[in-house]
Amino acid sequence: MQRPPPPRNPAQRRPPSVRPLPPRRPPPAAPKLFIGWNEMIDAQGGIGGYRLLPRTLNPGQRITGPALLDALTREQAARYAETRPLLLPLTLAQWQEADFKTAVGRQTFILIEDFPELDTATQQQLTQHIRGCGAKLVAPRRIDQAPLPWDVDALLIDFHAEPLTQLESVVRTVRQQNPALRLFMTEVASWSEHRLCRNLNADFCLGDFATTRDEQAPAGRISESRMVVMEMLNQLRQESDPGALAATAMRDPAVVVKLIDMANSPVYGLPRKIARLEEALMLLGSDALYRWLSIALYHLDANSARDRTILVLSLCRAGLLESLLRERDKRSADELFLLGLLSLLDVMLGVPMPALLANLRLPEKVTLALLRNEGAYAPYLQLAIALERCRLDHAVILAASLQISPAHLVDCYREALSWASAEANH
Repeated sequence: MQRPPPPRNPAQRRPPSVRPLPPRRPPPAAPKLFIGWNEMIDAQGGIGGYRLLPRTLNPGQRITGPALLDALTREQAARYAETRPLLLPLTLAQWQEADFKTAVGRQTFILIEDFPELDTATQQQLTQHIRGCGAKLVAPRRIDQAPLPWDVDALLIDFHAEPLTQLESVVRTVRQQNPALRLFMTEVASWSEHRLCRNLNADFCLGDFATTRDEQAPAGRISESRMVVMEMLNQLRQESDPGALAATAMRDPAVVVKLIDMANSPVYGLPRKIARLEEALMLLGSDALYRWLSIALYHLDANSARDRTILVLSLCRAGLLESLLRERDKRSADELFLLGLLSLLDVMLGVPMPALLANLRLPEKVTLALLRNEGAYAPYLQLAIALERCRLDHAVILAASLQISPAHLVDCYREALSWASAEANH
């Protein structure tokens, strides 16, 4: 979408389950466009696909078809759409200016934003052309028009554009006309509205609700497994010896098994299997261990698709923030990774942030940003959230105040997205 403190030596061996961000290679040319990847939440609460939101780095400049095609190629959009739905918004002019066939995968959904304004002949011709390229056609619904006047594969509906009773009637009519039609609901603002969309048999929900608390979920609690991990994190910051760490880990068999498995990874090439926990902890080292434990706060007891969604978004924030300063200030980059990673833990667990932080000893600047959105690190978290919501104008202003160029910002964002998805699936 992703480490306090990661190994200082890049060559240091690390267990495969705690992979770092790869070394950055300078792009051949500064990107002209920012492509935001806006998650589409499926009926189960997981990330079912993404909507791509192109934004120009030069305010007021029109995005041309060739420029957009170049950006999609750089993002490997066609490759992604081979396995998961990808919603790509275009105008008729952009479609006509470039051959987008190379940017199309098996599950590419092309949204022609001005489709309802086109005459019938142009609509039919465009539909044939898009399907001929292997893509599926999405049209936005206009409340002043019939529910489904076109032969399309999917419909984009603003959840708040009309009363719920009227929306229900529209969806019923649409389903009767075309049972195979896919429905994309936009402007969904909460998990409660997501459940309403699920009752309407919507395929995907789009909005900024994924990182919000689910008010109807039962009050959360910190499980014993997570309490063990938190205590071990505190011990690492206090430089406790392996014996004390092992004693804490022994309270949770799942943590013990995972740590020993990591130590016996082929990456270490050991001539024999390690069976003692203290030996495993010494081999792993405090840097790799801290990294794994931080991410384990999300992995442990995470069973729902929603939990996995929050994990990906947290990793993306963490990876982005670390990448921004990785080559300038390693210590701050480590702490920013932790800030991004923990910034959604309260959302996932349903526990207020103050209660969570009462169990963790964190750097003061991280605590201040998480609790009060204040201090030196707060603008970095605001920057990550702005990019997450594809608010490029606000993100560029924040980046400038932090002496971060737009090109570097886009590069770090793309890298973090790729790393977060890989890490969550590891």
